[in-house]
Amino acid sequence: MSDGRIERKAPRYLTQVRIFFTAGEKEGEGVVLDISKAGCRVRCESDLSMGTEIDAQIYFPDYDWPLKVQRAIVRWINADVFGIEFVDLLPAQRERLRVLLAEKKYKIG
Repeated sequence: MSDGRIERKAPRYLTQVRIFFTAGEKEGEGVVLDISKAGCRVRCESDLSMGTEIDAQIYFPDYDWPLKVQRAIVRWINADVFGIEFVDLLPAQRERLRVLLAEKKYKIG
């Protein structure tokens, strides 16, 4: 029996980094609140809908260039916070994300 919680595909790590994204003609920016190898949770004022496909650039302070997500899908929305699933990452970006997560110390789930 389910208690209503979403089963996580991967551990999440707390963060507070900038994200810039496009969804068709819409552009937005926000703050990534937590991240995993499968996706992230974003606080943002944009009016996206569930199922919207976006491409994104996530800026980590210790790196000169952003992590580029070619395609992600908005999986849930709650007020000004939404969750995205990474659908398409180039192999070099996936490896970069793996390294970034290995450096994180604050696993939350």
